Amino acid sequence: MNRNIAKLYLISLVFLVLGACGKSERTQSFSGVTMGTAYTVKIADDTDISQQKIDDRLMQINQIFSTWDVESELSLLNKQPINQWISVSDELFYVLKASKEIEQETNGYFDSGIGRLIDVWGFGVKKITQKPIQKNIDRAFKNSSIRYLTLKDGQHKAIIKTRNIHINLSAIAKGYAVDAIATLLKTSNYLVEIGGEVRTHGTSHGKQWTIGIEQPNNTQPIAITLNDQAIATSGDYRNYSIWNGTRYHHILNPNTGRPANSNLASVSVIHPQTMIADAYATAMLAMGSHNAAILAKRLGLSVILILNQQHNFEVIKINH
Repeated sequence: MNRNIAKLYLISLVFLVLGACGKSERTQSFSGVTMGTAYTVKIADDTDISQQKIDDRLMQINQIFSTWDVESELSLLNKQPINQWISVSDELFYVLKASKEIEQETNGYFDSGIGRLIDVWGFGVKKITQKPIQKNIDRAFKNSSIRYLTLKDGQHKAIIKTRNIHINLSAIAKGYAVDAIATLLKTSNYLVEIGGEVRTHGTSHGKQWTIGIEQPNNTQPIAITLNDQAIATSGDYRNYSIWNGTRYHHILNPNTGRPANSNLASVSVIHPQTMIADAYATAMLAMGSHNAAILAKRLGLSVILILNQQHNFEVIKINH
């Protein structure tokens, strides 16, 4: 297997305009590592936020959603037996509920219940050295869908698994973390970025926050101005495996249990919530440009689609 991961995160979002900085226009900047990638927080206001507060909040989130930490709430949940009610934290319940809703909205193309398939294909914690055999794919597929999870809301939130699924929230938790840090800041002018997922509010000393979406063919980044919005990008050209000369990218089609056969190299979704943008970007990459365009128009989502090399990396903008 040949793995090509050029950076810690899948798609680079290049910051093009972050505002002038001077004595009267000071921008506070914080950075670090979380969730297996890097983060940046820029604040164009006076604030009492500290690096420690940001890192502590990110550590809390990681202890809930990490698939790498065997003691995280999610990892412990995945070890629980089926047909038994399990109490969960408010934060985990919130993301699981959103995951189920988006799974239905995307006709199954976004599914956080495919942890077993992710592991079988070697795109999770467990690494493999050769293409999985069909028998193992079929076995994992039978126990891979968020549909086999039932939620019970109320004062005490709980879930029950009707099949022995493993939940993997990697395609939504990073966006949730961006939103959580944005909430923590309690300030008017900021940019929060974790692994390429970005949320902004206000301006950078009167200038709009502008980022650039990296293009797979290394041409000029696509400039995007965000007005109190978030953007999340999912792509197939940095994280993939090659077995026997065939390229398999890391985004799976939950409806088939196999790597998605998509004509897209990259999808960027703009939305008020990073968590939602994160999930829809993953789903659209898996479903291909035709279905992605239909979904974007139906939901009124602002989307930038970049077709793959076979289609000359054509850029398609919808509702933008």
